[in-house]
Order: sequence, then structure tokens, then C-alpha cells
Amino acid sequence: HCPVLVDHYKVCNAEWKDVDLEAGTWHLRDSKNSAERYVQLPTQAVEFLRQLKLTTDIYLFPSTRTKKPIQQKSLTETKWHLKNPEKVKYGRNYTPAQLWLDGIPDWSPHDLRRTVRTGLARMGCPSEVAEAVLGHSRKGIEGTYDLHSYEAECRHWLQRWADHISELS
Repeated sequence: HCPVLVDHYKVCNAEWKDVDLEAGTWHLRDSKNSAERYVQLPTQAVEFLRQLKLTTDIYLFPSTRTKKPIQQKSLTETKWHLKNPEKVKYGRNYTPAQLWLDGIPDWSPHDLRRTVRTGLARMGCPSEVAEAVLGHSRKGIEGTYDLHSYEAECRHWLQRWADHISELS
């Protein structure tokens, strides 16, 4: 229930100094398009992070072994564990293909961004807001003339999406 639409490498390296739980924002300083931005956090994400803060120090998601940020591959490995825990629990070395359960399509953490983008469109979210939610920069003449950050709109639509997901569970 913590929909934050940020590339997984940014999630892995997230630090508490960039999260403002009172404002409900996460400050991204080094985005692909060289423009810093504030990710608007839905109330469900803020509540999750409040609980998480009780157990972590510098990084939101530290390695339990090194206390440094978790590695990106940890997300994929966790996915394998979730998809086929019976095979994983015995500690044998399986290839990813051997861990997939029949009938469950493969996916990657990045697919969650596509899912939310599609879901926002289905809910009627304006395209420019959905693109801002994903942190995509505007191209061409639109990028030159439209300098609006869409932060309030992103907050509104991320909250609607989070509420939608909460209703499903």
C-alpha cells in the first residue's frame, strides 16, 4: 500500500534526510533529467514510512548485513522468493526461470510504474499529471513553455491511486 512511483534504484538508495513526513514529500536530488523534484507521498506511504523510521537509521531500506543501501538485485531476489518460496527455502541454487510458478507471468519492479501509469489513465488522470507523477520531463515546446511542477495535482492523483489500491486489499 505504499505507491511511490520512483525508479527502484532511487528507492534502494533513499535516505531519511530527503524524506519530510510532515510535508508528505520525498526530495529527489539526482533525477535522470537533472531536475530535482519532490515526490508527493500519499497518506498510506507516510504511515508506512513512519513505522519504518522506527527500525532504520540513515537509509530507508538498509541491508541487514552491511547497513548500507540494499542492492537493486535484492528486489529481484525478493521477487523470486515471493513467487516460489518452497524452492527458495531449501537454499538450493535455482535459476530465475526455475523459480517461476506456472501460471504467474514474469514481471519486474519497473513494471509497477507502467501499471500505475495505466491505472491513472483509466481513472481519468490528465496525461501531463500522470507523466509528472512518473518524473518524466516534458519534451519540445511543451517542456520549454510549461514549467509548472504539478505537485498539487500529483499529490491528488497519487492519493486517489493509493486509495484505489487500499480498496482492493
